[in-house]
Amino acid sequence: MRKILLIPILYLGIFLPKSVHSQDTEGLKLIFPEFTGTKSNPQEEERKATTVNVQRSLVQKSVDAMTDREVDETLRNLGLNPQGTIYVKRERLREALVPPLAQEVTPESILANQKKKESPIQIQNAAEGQLLNIDKTQGGVLVLRGKVRLKIKGGELQADSVSIDSQRQEIYAEGGVEYRDGQAKVTGERFLYDLKLNQGVVYNSKLSVYPSFFIGQKLKRLDEKRYLMEMGYFTACNAELPHESFQAKKIVIYDDKSVVAFQITYKVGGTPLFWLPVLYNSESGNGWLVQSGKNNTQGWFLQNSYQWSDPYPNSLFLANGYKFRFDMYEKTGQAAQLEAWKVSPNLNYNINLGYANHKKTSITSVYEDRFSNMGIGNVAVTNNVDRGEQFPYAGLPYRNTGVDYDPWWKAEIRLNAKSNDFSKDTTRNLQLQYENFSNRQFDYEYGNRYEPSNSIQSMYTQRDVRFGLIRNLLNWNLNYTENRGDLSVALGMSRTMFYQIQANKYFAAADTLPAITIRNSSQVGTLPYANSPLYWDLNVQTNVNRLYGAPTQSTIPGTNQYDPSGRYNDFVLRTQTNVMGETGFRSPMSLGAYASFTPSAYMGATKQTVEYPGSGTAANSPDLDSNKAYANILKQQSFQYIRQSHTARFGVPELFFTTTYRRLEAEKAEMKDPILGNLRQHEAEFALESYALNDWDVSVRTIRDLRVLSPGYNPSLTSQQRWYYTVVRVGGFIDFVDGFQTRRPSLLERKRNFYSGIFINNDYVHHTPQNRSLSNNLTISYKMGGFSWPIIRAFRSLEMGSTWYHVYKDSYLDSYRFFFKTDTKITRYSGIELELDSRVTEPWRLTALAQGQFYAMSTTPELYTSQTGVNYDQTTIFEDVAAGSGALGQDKRQKAVFNINRFMMTFKLDLHNWEYRLGYSMNLRAFPGGASADNQLTFYDQSVFFSVNLTNFSFGDSSSAQATRVRLYRFRKRPLDGLTSGVASESQ
Repeated sequence: MRKILLIPILYLGIFLPKSVHSQDTEGLKLIFPEFTGTKSNPQEEERKATTVNVQRSLVQKSVDAMTDREVDETLRNLGLNPQGTIYVKRERLREALVPPLAQEVTPESILANQKKKESPIQIQNAAEGQLLNIDKTQGGVLVLRGKVRLKIKGGELQADSVSIDSQRQEIYAEGGVEYRDGQAKVTGERFLYDLKLNQGVVYNSKLSVYPSFFIGQKLKRLDEKRYLMEMGYFTACNAELPHESFQAKKIVIYDDKSVVAFQITYKVGGTPLFWLPVLYNSESGNGWLVQSGKNNTQGWFLQNSYQWSDPYPNSLFLANGYKFRFDMYEKTGQAAQLEAWKVSPNLNYNINLGYANHKKTSITSVYEDRFSNMGIGNVAVTNNVDRGEQFPYAGLPYRNTGVDYDPWWKAEIRLNAKSNDFSKDTTRNLQLQYENFSNRQFDYEYGNRYEPSNSIQSMYTQRDVRFGLIRNLLNWNLNYTENRGDLSVALGMSRTMFYQIQANKYFAAADTLPAITIRNSSQVGTLPYANSPLYWDLNVQTNVNRLYGAPTQSTIPGTNQYDPSGRYNDFVLRTQTNVMGETGFRSPMSLGAYASFTPSAYMGATKQTVEYPGSGTAANSPDLDSNKAYANILKQQSFQYIRQSHTARFGVPELFFTTTYRRLEAEKAEMKDPILGNLRQHEAEFALESYALNDWDVSVRTIRDLRVLSPGYNPSLTSQQRWYYTVVRVGGFIDFVDGFQTRRPSLLERKRNFYSGIFINNDYVHHTPQNRSLSNNLTISYKMGGFSWPIIRAFRSLEMGSTWYHVYKDSYLDSYRFFFKTDTKITRYSGIELELDSRVTEPWRLTALAQGQFYAMSTTPELYTSQTGVNYDQTTIFEDVAAGSGALGQDKRQKAVFNINRFMMTFKLDLHNWEYRLGYSMNLRAFPGGASADNQLTFYDQSVFFSVNLTNFSFGDSSSAQATRVRLYRFRKRPLDGLTSGVASESQ
């Protein structure tokens, strides 16, 4: 429900204080005959007030004792909104329950509650009052003068003089008009209100609703929810002459502090900067950004974003937020995108739609050095592309070249709808995922935006950057799940699509329709002696999968030959059906404080079949040998079975041992497996884990194969080769502030808002069958945030580290990565963002092993390089760093092993709710090259951009995202103090 902020409804009754002369009271009775004054018994009123207070106290205690689920249930039964925090919902429930309890429902109370003429107006002060044109039939005019102050419901009206005309049903005030209602304050020269129409006007008005101010010629009250200001402006600056403002022809102000303005001109210091046709704003705030710059492949560009929010939409389906984008690029065309999202208890979705008028491009024949033109680079592409044959029917070898446009579009929908009936213990959940692109490079071309995110995710995602992953696969999913007590039923369907380069289109790769899952898990008793619950599980699954091959072109009519210019069509390879059903029992048993055992045993059956289209082609013919072999494999996997899985755990959290034994025996298989026989699975998994340190994970895990193979299959397996790979994981965070003490789980729950420490994660894989090291993946990074230094106001975040993936036997497969990222506030109004991600493109040049291999082959790196075309020139890390810096010349710089994968630098300037950003970015990009486009041209795509972002459109209280940011960076702590003093106090 929207609450009225400004001018309230006025009624025809007036209370006069004792200070006003009794003659004026008699005059008011002549003007308003229905006015009879107030008749009440003080003792009766006191008794009623006491009763209401007692009832309020009982309701208060009852609502506080209710659980969150009971509060939601009661609100729904009363037809009230169950949204909001638990504190808001409890308060809403109290307000709804008190009126029915305030008095007993009797015939007298029903008659007493009939609509009466109330008197919400009280004259609190007036120097004198005069009654004019007294007429018992037509009424008259009451004129109050001298610092008149009227209390009107919850508001207060002040003016030099007030006239009340009973015949016209109007109230007119002038001279220093001021009206207050909570945080809202309206001032003006004249005030006119029509009681019959329930509408009013304030001339030359000024309205302030913290932290915003509205100034205009006329402020009209349209209805209970809308107010219209004509020829006015609004601003967040409280100066008498605001430094910045939005001037509009019409401004519609809603009671929930949302605003719609038309024909807007933004002014700074009285100078117009830009114009907008319409602007919408809500209490949760909006964001507007314009960004321009130059890019190697896109040329000059202009990007615009406008985001607006509606925290409480008047519909179950309307979104909570919207974001519109419109971008223009010199070389690649124009693109418009719309995103809408909703977050609610019952419905959540995110819709992303986009359309682009794409200009086809091709790589230029000559591309200059990436460091030329003062580091900005030159345009790397041209719009002069091949549009086909010049004379397609003449057969002449002439090509039509020029500018060619290609419409691109995309659609992404993710939806989740759910309902809960706690009285019947029933939940329903519907999930939908749909994504489709006319061209797989849509996000890659038109997702290159460097803009801050004005949402709660901005704490973790700083901006949108170019998507490095081209969408070769698309997924469509529709799933419905319903739970009734212990029973769960799920229905689903899905489709996976892949991009076919030759056809330049997405085609189906696999379909699943339908997928049905029925599960039931019920406690049927308790095991004796162990006193552990016994669960009976039932699981039934079935799905039909259709698998596709590479799409084929249509054939020439009358022949079996493919038409090279024909359309591509989906090609179905086979349709596969899987059915599985099992039932069994499990029981988690506690064997004291240091041991637990969970046995489980199941019996069931599985059936897998396959069908081929039988179109006569060799690829999908059922008589093809490979298809027959695959059908036999599915027959081997169709059987009845008995499955066991037992897990035992021993130890304490500081160090515990876990082992799992698995066994699956297949009976009555349609076709016997010649190697495994009936014992399809027989293994034991062992794990040694430790959680002795807070935020640390240390584990060793491996699996032992216990199956007995048939005598006819003799792979000469040794006992050592029956072990799978052994994985050793060590990961955690060394906190320089708290050490290894137990802390709260998140930064928002700590008393301090700064952190400093080293993150380590290492995965070592040992090749147990060959008893040698296989690989090691190590990541080390330093993370720090929330600190201030003497010359730097605040380090909001800082992270630097590296990753090393090492293959012991083949070190030329090694991979290195260095990264650096920071968001630093240098002064109160300025800051900088830096991001660097580098990688090693030729790791074999850093290994000494490769050098030895050259001598073993009686060759040299230089000779081998000339023979293979691959650079094998040996170097070291220190030499390569010097070469990459350019100190050893441009040729060495171009051949450096360490290369930048992505780099971005942005200078920020925050001035009066505006953020200005000047940035430079460099991304490694690839284009297809060569005569047949089968090669790859790799280069750096550089951008220089300038952004203007309006960060504060909020006209009400600060939104949750802003409040969270204030909380995050509220405390200032110096790094050296943070290492020794521990938790910061509230006074810091």
